[in-house]
Amino acid sequence: MAAFAALRSFFAAVAVLLVAVGGCAPVVTFPPESAAPAVVLDTYLMALAAGDCQAGRRLALTTFAKGKGELCGETRLISYRVDLVPATFSDREVVFAAHLTTTGTADRSVPPGEMLWFYDLLRQPNGAWRLAGGGSGP
Repeated sequence: MAAFAALRSFFAAVAVLLVAVGGCAPVVTFPPESAAPAVVLDTYLMALAAGDCQAGRRLALTTFAKGKGELCGETRLISYRVDLVPATFSDREVVFAAHLTTTGTADRSVPPGEMLWFYDLLRQPNGAWRLAGGGSGP
C-alpha cells in the first residue's frame, strides 16, 4: 500500500510539474501491463480529471461505457480519493470504492458534489487489469 501511495504522489507531482512548465493539461502516463489494479484505476482517474477520455478508454473494456460506470465526457472530475483496500478482491476481479467530487451530469443522474462511486476491474488473459464497470451501488 505504501508503494501505491508513493507512486500516486509521484504521478501527481509530475502532473503538476507538466502543467507549471508546459502551461497545458497534464499528460497521462500509462502504467505497464503488469501494474496493480489500484495503479490502473488511479491512472484512469487522472485521465478523467484531465478530461482525456481517449487515454481513459485505453484502460477500459468495451463494457465500461456511459451508463455502465464511464463518466468521462459526462462530468468534470474535480477531485478524488480511492479507498486502498478493495471492497472485493480475487485473483481475477477487484472492486474499489472511490470518493469523487464532480460537477454533476447534464441529465442529473450524477449530482454535483461528492459521491461514492465503485469501480470494477477485471484481470485480462495477458495479466493486465482493466476497468469493466462502475456505478453508485451494487
